[in-house]
Amino acid sequence: MSGVNTPPKALFLSPDGKIYPDTLICSGMISAELNGKPCPYSQNGRLPDPMPLDEFDPNYSPDKGQPGDLCPPCAKQQLAHLGHWQGHGRQTFPEELLPLRLFKCRMWLWLVIPGLHDAEPTALHIDN
Repeated sequence: MSGVNTPPKALFLSPDGKIYPDTLICSGMISAELNGKPCPYSQNGRLPDPMPLDEFDPNYSPDKGQPGDLCPPCAKQQLAHLGHWQGHGRQTFPEELLPLRLFKCRMWLWLVIPGLHDAEPTALHIDN
């Protein structure tokens, strides 16, 4: 599988507390909803790159964020920072993920994008 050694573009949060990279979810490898097929919204089995929201785009919705905020094109909704949901349904998330902006994708899965902090939604901070 290509992309095995590349950093994840997104981390998907499962209800059982496990965290999966986009390579496993978007490719359909472990997502029961996709029946082993790549997500129809993915790009080569990966999460599409986040793009600035454009209020004039026909697919824009305030549920995704404010104009200029970075958002994956496959996102259905932005749900605040992950820390807001800490303890919801008895789920706990790693401390380093808590400031990240949380999204719900069109497949209804929760995801965060490494480097996309809710406090600064217009910039992606990638550690090298």
